[in-house]
Formats: sequence, C-alpha cells, structure tokens
Amino acid sequence: MIYLRLIRWPNLLIMAFTMILVRHKLILPQLREAGIELATSSNTFIFLVISVLLIAAGGFVINDIMDLNADKINKPKKQFVGKGISIFLAQNLYWTLTGAAILCGIYAGYMIQNSRISFVIAIMAGLMWFYSKRYKKMLLLGNIVVAFASAMALLIVWLAEFFALQSDAFTFTNASPMFPMITGMVMAYTFFAFLSSIVREMVKDTEDIEGDAQFGAKTFPIVYGEANAKNTAIGLTAILLLMIGFWQFILFQQGYNNAFLSMFVAASFCIIVIIRLATASKTKHYGQASMLIKLLMVSGISSMLFL
Repeated sequence: MIYLRLIRWPNLLIMAFTMILVRHKLILPQLREAGIELATSSNTFIFLVISVLLIAAGGFVINDIMDLNADKINKPKKQFVGKGISIFLAQNLYWTLTGAAILCGIYAGYMIQNSRISFVIAIMAGLMWFYSKRYKKMLLLGNIVVAFASAMALLIVWLAEFFALQSDAFTFTNASPMFPMITGMVMAYTFFAFLSSIVREMVKDTEDIEGDAQFGAKTFPIVYGEANAKNTAIGLTAILLLMIGFWQFILFQQGYNNAFLSMFVAASFCIIVIIRLATASKTKHYGQASMLIKLLMVSGISSMLFL
C-alpha cells in the first residue's frame, strides 16, 4: 500500500482518465465525421498511456528522494522515502519505472511507425529527472516544467494519432480537414491543464516555503515573498476563469450546450480558489487551496464527457 501512496495512484488515475477522454471525446468523433477511424490501435494506446503513467510515477518517486530533508519539515506525516521505504529501494523503483516507461514508449513508436513519439516520451522522462535534480529549486522554471509535463499528457495523445495517420497518405489527406478542429480543442484543454498546473505548483511552493527556504530553494514565494506569490496565484486563477468563460462562449456557439453548462463547475471552483487564496494566512489554507485547484482541474477536464 505504501508503494501506491508513493507513486500517487489517484493522480495517475486522473491522468489515465484524461488521456482516454482526449482520445474518445476530442479525436475520435472528429475523425468519424470524415469517415475515418483511429489510426492507433487500442493496444498501442494502452502502451502509450502506461508509458506516460510510469514517467509520472517515477517523477513522484525521484521528487520524494530529492526532497527528503525538506519534507521532514514541510510534510513529515506524508513522507514515505526514508521511513517506510529505504532510499535504496526508492532509487531502484525510480529507475525501474522510468526504464519501463521508455521501453513502452519505444514500442508505441514502433507500432505507429514513427520514432518521434518515442523521442517525446524520452524527453518527458528526462525532464522529470532534471526537474527533481535541478529545476525544482530554480525560480519559476520548476513550475513551468511540471506544468508542461502535465499538459503533455493530453497533447501526446493527439501527437501519437497524428503521427500514426501520416503512415497512410490517403487516410491522412482525407482526415486533414478535421485537423484544425481537433488541434484547437486539444490545445484548449492542454493550455487549461498547463495554466492550472502552474497555479497549483505556485500554491504548493507557498505551502512548503518553510522547508524549502532552509535547503536553498529559490522558488517564487521564497524570492518574492508569500504575499506576492499569493497575489500572482490569484491573478493566474482569474486569467484561468476568463479563459473558461471564453471556452464556454465557443462551446455555446458550436452547439455543445451540455459541455457549456458543465464548465460552470470549473468556473465555480476558480472563484472558490480565488476566495481561499485571498483569505489564506496559514499553511493549511494553502493546502486547502491546492486541493481545490486539483478539483478545478478534474472538473475542467471532465467537461470533455459532454462534448
């Protein structure tokens, strides 16, 4: 059980759910309008999902290893490495997960006859290592890397399908009129995931400011102060709220009434997050805001169900 908690299994389930939605709610319906089925087989897609999940799981493990000392201060009750799991076992688990992820990525690339998807997966795995080793302690860069990796979980599904379609010139040509619509929808949700992840990472940095400061981290709240970090997070959440409103307008114009209505849940969470951050004065308040942002992300992604 402790190993499941170490790899943050609820986060992995959300990630898998998101990738499935992108495939079946954003890509498949549009291709079928052109009389085309998915070019990636279910088997290939499963390996792609497993690869991304293994990278994320490995990222959680290596992050806990690198944050061993800071976590003793920031979240002693949620620390697994060095307590229930030895550092040696955690390191071996990280390399096993990452190695398996790259192998699954290579297989997925082979199946769609395009090695570029394998290269993307290898880059994602490398980013997780460098994030935990170096970028995490650097001003804003760590936040951007994590947000990029989160957003790639959505984008990689479309990249794999696009590369697979390229293997057949006739199918690719027939499908091409649908590409702008698919790309636009995927990018809308990708940017949503990117921006909400940056807000959450900034809030988590504010929550962990005490421990991070003692071990030389240069996160935004350490460099510019808690108040500025809080105000920046509020500002970014406000931008996210405006973006949701604009996306609702597009959905309404396109006749996606159910998806339009479902986005009100995400918009409501934005408002609640802003209020929680504006009134935050204790560490636990930022922890609550972080959980609310996760619910915001899930509610926004879940709107794909209604497309």
